[in-house]
Amino acid sequence: MKEFQLIDDVMPDVPPADETRTMAVRARVLAGPRRLPAFSRAILAAAAVSLVLVGGYVAVPMLGGSEINTAATPEPAAVLDAAADRLAAQPPGAGEWWRREMEQVSRIRTKADPTFVAEWRVKDVLWVNRLGRRQTDRGEVSAKPFTPADERAWKEAGSPELCPAGDKCQLGRVYFSSLGLSLDPVPELPTEAGALKAELLRQLTTKEPGDENGWLWAAGKWLLLDTESTPGTRAAVYRMLAGLPGVQVADGVTDLDGRAGVALTYDDRGLRHRILIDRDGGELLAVQDESVAEGKMFESYLVKRLGWTDEAPRPKA
Repeated sequence: MKEFQLIDDVMPDVPPADETRTMAVRARVLAGPRRLPAFSRAILAAAAVSLVLVGGYVAVPMLGGSEINTAATPEPAAVLDAAADRLAAQPPGAGEWWRREMEQVSRIRTKADPTFVAEWRVKDVLWVNRLGRRQTDRGEVSAKPFTPADERAWKEAGSPELCPAGDKCQLGRVYFSSLGLSLDPVPELPTEAGALKAELLRQLTTKEPGDENGWLWAAGKWLLLDTESTPGTRAAVYRMLAGLPGVQVADGVTDLDGRAGVALTYDDRGLRHRILIDRDGGELLAVQDESVAEGKMFESYLVKRLGWTDEAPRPKA
């Protein structure tokens, strides 16, 4: 068949498609039952003439002369790279205090009889000033059975207290570790992934096989959530983590608030760790951990605000 030659003859100014794209379009055009009525074959031939590849797009002329340009869906790695570029292009920020506001959500199966899943939520605000002084403000912990079925099991178990006053709900008081890193001043950390990785590994004290990747993941998570790192450094963290063995990049992942983004995923010792990133601006949306076996989230940190501000924390009594 000479449909593609006809395209070249009719539209000589259209850049020629590469062989891979040509074969893909030819396959789509010619796919289907081999025995077609004459009328269908005529439509098929006309479609072959009117389907043109231009610069990575499929241009489909419509009746009336209008066109619909449909871009190929970008690969998740390309989405992440573009988001990191946009984040790195942002200025470091102004203000006397760096503030990270998040909501921590924990879902844990209790040991009650019958057992049920309870959900704890707490607001956490971290403040860091230009001199490195830190202050953390945490709200009251709220706790409840996770689903209606969990609530029925909770009542059947005698409605035990989910947040006893004397216990102060320690489940809601988990902090990230700095892993013993000495990175001051944090705003001067490298903004290139390779240089940042080298700086972190320089301080890695354990050399056990398999420790390096997990340690870098934990260090990157700490830099993203609990330090006043610059947009350039944060973008370097994304790229560093994406390059670790076993780390996968997925697009269209949502957090508990329904916000969709591109995610870095790392499986380790039966746990699936996720870092969710806004695909438009590159901002951190959430950090989440789940059980690989059950496929259920048990810890999530939903970032609400992050960056420098002229506001200041209230002095603690």
